[in-house]
Amino acid sequence: MWLKLVLRAERLVGERVEAAVHSGTYFDVATRAKRTTAKASATVEGISRRALHLANLPAGTDIRRVREQLSRMERRIVELSKELDEHAAEREHEPR
Repeated sequence: MWLKLVLRAERLVGERVEAAVHSGTYFDVATRAKRTTAKASATVEGISRRALHLANLPAGTDIRRVREQLSRMERRIVELSKELDEHAAEREHEPR
């Protein structure tokens, strides 16, 4: 008995929620919410970056840039190591 009641309530609520989620209004609200959130995040990040720089501390963007640069350097070191290994292998096989 209670299962039938729960399923009926779920159908009533589910249909309304599904209709709302597929409406144009929902997409408009979701888009505005996303833009507002992104704008607020950018504002807060800008303020915190300025405050950290005033205190002569690195901000998250600074750390991200350094990590990207370090990753590029690590990839380049791996490439150079492979080239050196190949060069050394070629020299070992050369007739003396």
